[in-house]
Amino acid sequence: MIKQQQNNAALYLRLSRDDGGDAESNSIGTQREILRRYARESGFDLYGEYIDDGISGTTFERPNFQRMISDVEAGKIGIILCKDLSRLGRNNAMVAYFTEIFFIEKSVRFIALNDGIDTFKGDNEIMPFKSVINEYYARDISKKIRSAYRAQAHKGVFTGSIAPYGYMKSPENKHLLIPNPDTVEPARSIFEMAAQGKSTVAIAKALTAQGYLTPSAYVRKHFGYGHKGGDYRHDTDWSPCSIGGILRNRVYVGQIVSCKSTSQSFKSKKVVRLPEDEHVVVENTHEGLVTQDTFDRIQDFLSLKKRGNKRDFDNIFQGFMKCADCGAGFSVASPNGKEGYFGYNCTKHRQHYCTSHYISYKNIYRIVLEALQEKLAFVQKNESELTQYAQKLASQANARDMKFARSELGRSRKRSGELDALIQKLFEQNAAGLLTDERFFTLSSTYETEQRQVKERIAQMQARLDEQDEGTRNAMRFFEIVRKYTEITELDTRVLRDLVDCVVIHKPEGRGKARTQKVVVNFRFIKDNWFSS
Repeated sequence: MIKQQQNNAALYLRLSRDDGGDAESNSIGTQREILRRYARESGFDLYGEYIDDGISGTTFERPNFQRMISDVEAGKIGIILCKDLSRLGRNNAMVAYFTEIFFIEKSVRFIALNDGIDTFKGDNEIMPFKSVINEYYARDISKKIRSAYRAQAHKGVFTGSIAPYGYMKSPENKHLLIPNPDTVEPARSIFEMAAQGKSTVAIAKALTAQGYLTPSAYVRKHFGYGHKGGDYRHDTDWSPCSIGGILRNRVYVGQIVSCKSTSQSFKSKKVVRLPEDEHVVVENTHEGLVTQDTFDRIQDFLSLKKRGNKRDFDNIFQGFMKCADCGAGFSVASPNGKEGYFGYNCTKHRQHYCTSHYISYKNIYRIVLEALQEKLAFVQKNESELTQYAQKLASQANARDMKFARSELGRSRKRSGELDALIQKLFEQNAAGLLTDERFFTLSSTYETEQRQVKERIAQMQARLDEQDEGTRNAMRFFEIVRKYTEITELDTRVLRDLVDCVVIHKPEGRGKARTQKVVVNFRFIKDNWFSS
């Protein structure tokens, strides 16, 4: 019985995307034909075939591989046949464990035909080197796949399976988003209500009352995705979280944002969220449902934590006021507990971490309104000169530095491409036997180190150029917003969100009629010295 089990051969076959251009020669059919012929000619008893098709060799959590290991532990298998070592896996540490420890302890003979590996014969010095090369190949394929994804991302193509709410895939081009007649109206109304200052809770209630299907219910109804069971009576019950997700999604301004997450390494499938500055953003990829300016103002709304007040008034200044001394925000306060007369004070004052910066609602309203009226009149009178001044600042700002940054960016990008080609050539020479493994690892390590440095340089130069471009764009955006207003006679949330960045409140000086208090109104996008006459 023991002898018969020792002669039982298991054929292990695997194929996945990490096989790259070798997929045809490594097809399951080709592997099966080679292994069966060898087992037959060697007089092995074929116990079974274990096939993992479409699963990467970098992981060993493969269902049929694990089933084969269970049969090994049960004493049912004495021989394991693979076409080559890479079929067993492309994770060097795990391959070493199974071939040098596990199989030996279980008295299992391992044979990788094309690599000339047979643990029964003991002549396997080449195996560790083959395993390292196989892992490097998987690493290289993973890098190429990521590079391909990033190339697609930089083109701004949509690659999702389901279009975002309000959109659909174009019938002529599945990578292009176009407005969906079924959902574009409620999607636009979400942004319209948010721009008016309505909360996500209020917007959710409005859409629920109008009976629109929620995004998940719409997808389930039209595409069959989602839970098959459950109570669907609430398919029109919108949640504030869904509204918030839509309002924060830049796809609605005509942008495709990609590369928002990645895996920890080519060996691990654990997803890691990337910081926003590493996302790939491509503008004007499709028709937007909201303007960039409205979208930006809505982000300001969402960043505020709405708090109620006992006095039942519209607190339009919430989130705008900052203490000049400690930087804290301001909360509603009544001087000496007087009813019907209220204002604001530094929140840290209540906690005794800051002095009183009290200012009445009446005064802050008057000061901000007058400041806006003054600036609006000045801009309207001098718009042409201010526009030319902003453009002049942008053109003169660090002209020599900008020239250097553009030149350095071009050189670095060129060198990055050269390094990609060199690393690829090293791999091909090593695979063809023209370059020793030792020399290969030395050179590839050197080039990869330089490539990391070059990519860091590219990011630095691009950031420097973007910073200068942002200054010009901000000035132009401010003038575009101002053009919407011919006259400001009263304040509301929309006016403040459009024009004001923050209002800095200083500590009052003096008492009674001699009391004075400095208040600085900072405007969005622009520098205050632009208004100097």
